[in-house]
Amino acid sequence: MGTPTEEEPLEQLSLARHRDLEGRHWGLLMWLRWGITGVLVIFIVLAATGQLGQSPSTRESSSSAADLSVSSPDRLRGGLIFQTRVDVTARSAIAHPTIVLDGGWFDGMTLNSVNPAPAGQSPAEGGSTFAYPQLAAGETLTVWFEWSVNPTNPAWRRPETLRLDDGSQTLLTQHSTVTVLP
Repeated sequence: MGTPTEEEPLEQLSLARHRDLEGRHWGLLMWLRWGITGVLVIFIVLAATGQLGQSPSTRESSSSAADLSVSSPDRLRGGLIFQTRVDVTARSAIAHPTIVLDGGWFDGMTLNSVNPAPAGQSPAEGGSTFAYPQLAAGETLTVWFEWSVNPTNPAWRRPETLRLDDGSQTLLTQHSTVTVLP
């Protein structure tokens, strides 16, 4: 037996049903299929355009003692690995520069690494402090925090506060909000 022709279709196939699509109609099931496909396409388009997390935004603060720049995503997805970049530029000497992250940074997140490693680290305010060596006027300290979003993290908006201290004196405080998408 050779290849099937229009005159000899395979026994399981019906030309009227499978080629000409006779008997098919736009019932509820067909609309449901198109609806589910449309929703999936919308998610793909949103993810491709960066609307579902990962795109970092930069927030800047200044005081007479220092300039602070924090680059981190505002929207995240469960399971996402991302980084936060903190730049501290001393306007005057900072004897004990300390970056303080409150509990909002750690709730539902895992801190994977901090580079460069701090000279000292301790818990504070439900979060953590990261102490670094002295900064002379005009010097910049760049710290990279590598995070991952816990997959079971609930979808919600929550505040995050980052503070720059010189020992026990607060130099700058920066408030932000992060949204974790399902």
